[in-house]
Amino acid sequence: MYTISEVMKIIYAHQNSVVFMALLTYLFGFLQYGTSIAMQVKDRESPFYFWMHAWYFGHDLTFSLLFHQWFVTIHWWLFEVLWFGCVIFVGIELFSLFMSVKYERNIIWKKYLHRDVSERTGWIMGIFGYLTGFAMFWLLRLGLGDHICLILMMSTNTILAMAVSWKLQEMGDRRFGTIALGWFTLFGTIFTFLPKGYGFFATAITVLDHTWFSLLGIICIIYALRYLWIAYRYPVNSLAKN
Repeated sequence: MYTISEVMKIIYAHQNSVVFMALLTYLFGFLQYGTSIAMQVKDRESPFYFWMHAWYFGHDLTFSLLFHQWFVTIHWWLFEVLWFGCVIFVGIELFSLFMSVKYERNIIWKKYLHRDVSERTGWIMGIFGYLTGFAMFWLLRLGLGDHICLILMMSTNTILAMAVSWKLQEMGDRRFGTIALGWFTLFGTIFTFLPKGYGFFATAITVLDHTWFSLLGIICIIYALRYLWIAYRYPVNSLAKN
């Protein structure tokens, strides 16, 4: 799909603008995830589906295992900083797995197993899900030729934008962090899908500089707006102030 040298040639030619675009996009990604973890800790229920955590674990672990690529083959500081961030997020995802098994196992798996879920069963299901997420991410990266993980990294933002409003509807009320997550998601989605010269992904990966990418962005932005529309219409949870 692309080569490392092609991407790095573009990056080196526009380093300052690329770094600014990337950091702005990643900033909102970190804010989204930080808010979701805070909500999971406070309310013992994540605003993300479990399969989203499994996919994000696949991303973070894959990025972490590519140490040689970031520090030897490419050796560009931004990707090295992102490597450290992904190592930290592997730990965060494992913490989220612990919280999911301890507090959300019936919410996540009872509808499939049709019985109360024990912690042992929750761990089996959770670990299997995380391993599946990692295997899918690793294999898709190889199959797509997504050497720097940027296309699949963009997919994490796409999934988040399109899925969180449905999870919000399942939760059924507005909680601590609900509104903040909505605004972080909207801006994160906008910056993800900005066109070449304005957005990091479309600038660095030439295959994304096409109409289909912009149309995908419009759909994701609509879903991000849908989340905010639902969130503002919901009553505040009586046990937590937003």
